[in-house]
Amino acid sequence: MKKKLWVILALVGFVFASITIGQEEEQGKPAPEKSQLKAEIAVICKNVDREKRQPVEPGDKFPADVGRLYCFTKIAGAEKETEIKHLWYHGDNLLATVTLPVKSSSWRTWSSKAIEKTRKGKWKVEIKDAEDKLITTLYFIIE
Repeated sequence: MKKKLWVILALVGFVFASITIGQEEEQGKPAPEKSQLKAEIAVICKNVDREKRQPVEPGDKFPADVGRLYCFTKIAGAEKETEIKHLWYHGDNLLATVTLPVKSSSWRTWSSKAIEKTRKGKWKVEIKDAEDKLITTLYFIIE
């Protein structure tokens, strides 16, 4: 009975592994390599309190007349001075790439993007390190 159970479990594991490998091959590209940098805080917000270096009114849905949004990021894990990038997308269209310095192992920084009233829909900001490795992705909607 135990042998049959082990054989069944092995077959199930093989099937799931085959499905996963097939899906990766179908997509035609491996999963992106993750950065060693970590985003302790990463939010889209309406403003930044520059004195306190904190995000103001973070969210994932904003009105079309918001005017400007900020991507606030607190980065951890930098072993030396480096940089990160905020890549602002509307749908699949890259609209802006902002390069920002990271000058210590715990560093807060932000970029902003003017939001036109006509650019409703799904948005995202990819946060990448200096080697273009993905740190995280933030998704939000302009209603």
